[in-house]
Amino acid sequence: MKIKLFSAVLLLLVSTMNTPALAQSKLATAQQINNQQIEKTNNIKQLMALICGKEFSQQINSQVINGIKSEFPQVSQGFWNILLEEINNDELNSEMMANYSKHYTNEEIKGIIAFYQTPLGKKMIKILPKISQESIEVLQKYGIKVAKRAIQKLEAEGYIDHPQKN
Repeated sequence: MKIKLFSAVLLLLVSTMNTPALAQSKLATAQQINNQQIEKTNNIKQLMALICGKEFSQQINSQVINGIKSEFPQVSQGFWNILLEEINNDELNSEMMANYSKHYTNEEIKGIIAFYQTPLGKKMIKILPKISQESIEVLQKYGIKVAKRAIQKLEAEGYIDHPQKN
């Protein structure tokens, strides 16, 4: 009985003596994780600045507003200017950063940054917007072609009626 009591007291003493060290270890680990996350966030910001430019979200917002503006020609330019000023660019940047963080590790982001700082990477940054725009145009034309083909096939198989000719 005395041995069990002694063992319990000893175990209690050892576990309470270890608590501050354990707490410090957890704190150090949390701080390290926080520092790694800060570094990753800063690296993503650097990568986005390289790829998109510092004014990326403003450019996107302007493109969106211009697309809407064409549908409302009666609305004054002053209205659109105020709307652009009210848009929170940080919101888009945060969402973009979350995408990069979800798909890349910090080491991968560092590697991508290193690549974009090479001559080939700089060329890619320069021509990628043009390639993207041309790709969108190709995809749109292709989509129309496939849709027409599908409609012709649906008509031929009797799934849709042929339009009546007068």
